[in-house]
Formats: sequence, C-alpha cells, structure tokens
Amino acid sequence: MQDNDTNNIPGAEGTEGVGRIALGGLMLPGTALSFLSILALFYTLYLAQALIAPVFTAIVVSFLFTPLLRLSPLKHLPDPAAAAMIVFTLLGLCGGGLYLLADPVSEWAERIPSAIEEFQERTRKITVPMEEMRAASEKMREAAGSFANGEGKPAGQEVVVQEASVANRALTLIGEVGTSLLIFFVFLYFVLATTHLMRDRIVRIAPRISDKEKARRIIRDIEREISGYLVSVTLINIGLGIAIGLCMWAIGLPNPVLWGAAGMILNYIPYLGPAIGMALTGIAGLLTMPDPAMALLPPAFYFLCNLIESQLVLPTVIGRRHTINAAMVFLSIVFWGWMWGVIGAVLAVPILVIIKATFSHLDRLQKFSVFIAAEERKTRPLPD
Repeated sequence: MQDNDTNNIPGAEGTEGVGRIALGGLMLPGTALSFLSILALFYTLYLAQALIAPVFTAIVVSFLFTPLLRLSPLKHLPDPAAAAMIVFTLLGLCGGGLYLLADPVSEWAERIPSAIEEFQERTRKITVPMEEMRAASEKMREAAGSFANGEGKPAGQEVVVQEASVANRALTLIGEVGTSLLIFFVFLYFVLATTHLMRDRIVRIAPRISDKEKARRIIRDIEREISGYLVSVTLINIGLGIAIGLCMWAIGLPNPVLWGAAGMILNYIPYLGPAIGMALTGIAGLLTMPDPAMALLPPAFYFLCNLIESQLVLPTVIGRRHTINAAMVFLSIVFWGWMWGVIGAVLAVPILVIIKATFSHLDRLQKFSVFIAAEERKTRPLPD
C-alpha cells in the first residue's frame, strides 16, 4: 500500500528519475570508492614521506643500475654480490664527492658574515633612508600605543615564545637525513639483489602463457624506457656540470668545482633547479667581484650553459621517445614538491616517465599516457 501511495504522488516519478540520473552520472559507488582510495593513498604518501620517499627513490635509482647487472664482470657474480659492489661503489663516490666539496662549502660559510657586511656597505645609500623611515614608523606606533594605554598606565605584558635553537634544529635535520640515507642505501641493495627474482615471480603468477609473455614484455619495455631516460639525463647533467665549472673557472669565480657540482645536481629539478643555480652564482658574483658588471657574468654563463643543454643537447640525445608534456612536468614538480619537498621535486620527472611507460602498455590506461606524452609535430609534405 505504501508503494502504491508513493507512486500516486504527483511528481514522484520525475524526482525518482532525476535521482537515478544523478546517482548514475555522479555518484556511482565504484567511482566514489576509487576516488576515496586515491585520496587515502595520497594522504598516506604525505604522512609517511620520511619512509616512502627514500624507498621510492631507491626503486627509481635501481633502474639506473639494473643494466650494469647484465654487463661483465657483474653478470658472472651472484646478484647479492653484484648489488653489494654497486652500492659500495656508490657510497664511495658520494663520500669522495662530499670530501672534495667540504672545503669549498666551509670556505663559503666562513665568508658569509664578511660578505653580508660588504653587501650592506654597497647598498647603504638605499638602506639608510629605508631604516630612517622604519625607525620613524616605530616611534609613531609606540606613541600611539602609549596614548591608547593612557598616561601612567603600564603597558600589557609581552609574552615571548622562545624558539628552538639552531643547534637543536640542525641535529634534528641531520638525524632525519641520516635515517633517510640509511633506508635508501639498504633498500637499494635489496632491490638490486632481488631484481631477477622479483621479475621471475611477477611473470610466474600470470595465469596463461600469453599473459606471461605480455608481463615479460611489459617489464622489459618499462625497464628499458626508464633506465634509458635516467642514464641519458645523468650523462647530460655530468657534461653540464663540467661546462659550468669550466665557465666559472674562466671568469675567475672562486671554487668552480663546487659550482659545477651544484649545476649537475640542480639540473635534476627542471625549471626550478636552473633558477636556483643562477641565483646562487649571481649572489656569489656580487660578493666576490668588485665590478657590478663583472658580477653578472656568472649567472649569464650559467644561463647560457643551461640554454644550450635544454634546447640543443637534451632534444638531440633524448629525442621524441622520452619527451613529456611540459605542462604535466610543471604540475608534477609542484605536486610532488609539495608532497615530499626537494626529493619530490627531483623525482617528479622520473615518476612521470614510469607512469607513461606503464600506462602505454595497459589497454585500459593507455589513453591517459597520451596526456603525459609531448605533442608530436607532423611534418608537412613537400610540394610536387
């Protein structure tokens, strides 16, 4: 009876139809569940960044060293021994680089106080009027505050919150970085030591022979795509660092090795890295060169080296195979930089390459790889 009464209500059928359309178009249970799962995944990545970021970095770096496991003499060794050799070699290179750069970094750290004083002397003509205006505004604010409180009325008590000391924050940062590095190197060893085992396990769980062949082909293509991109970019960055170091040495900027290493590392962050390098070399030029015109040479040469690298070398070496949409690269840097900080900004482009390579081999997700890939320019046919 209740159902019949409901059906007899004017407009009930139309309302029910609208509700069904809304539920079918916007409120599908599967879509809502997928959306909530994605939100939960990103929330977990954000909260557990201290653990997940070094783990994912190790996975990305493993693609850079996986081809070495198939080369002599490492291919004749057991995978754990070959992985140990690679990890210890990487540790030695990082330790040697830090040892070589420790003196230039400490030299610049000692130079900072005197450089700040010298910079203040150069800009005194601009800062003195601004300081006088600030002092006058402070006096006016104090006079207004005393008038509001009344004569003889004590001003309100000021609560001062003592911030954490610089030493404590430095110790905390060193502890966090040390823990992340430990997780990175240990997990990198296990990924390299079990790379062939994990590949065989993934192929083995495929139910049919055709699925096994497809899984083997997907793994091989993804590995070749990502390792080729990482190896190419690393070699380009090394060449860029050498070029920047030589330019800084030629114009007389102190510690050219430091600036070359900084240029190589910062170039792993598209857009933001070169801008930071130009700013640092510009500040170094202002602090070390007496002539302001000469102080513009370090950022100018830095920009020239990055311009040649980004417009000539990178397109020639990478080609169309690894090209990615510039807008997607920018959004990826912003998103992963917000999620994981500097590490996220460095991993932004490799994450896009992994997503593009993976989606391009999956039928249901292949259409999404089109948005990540760069637009291919079609050549016009020549006239007859």
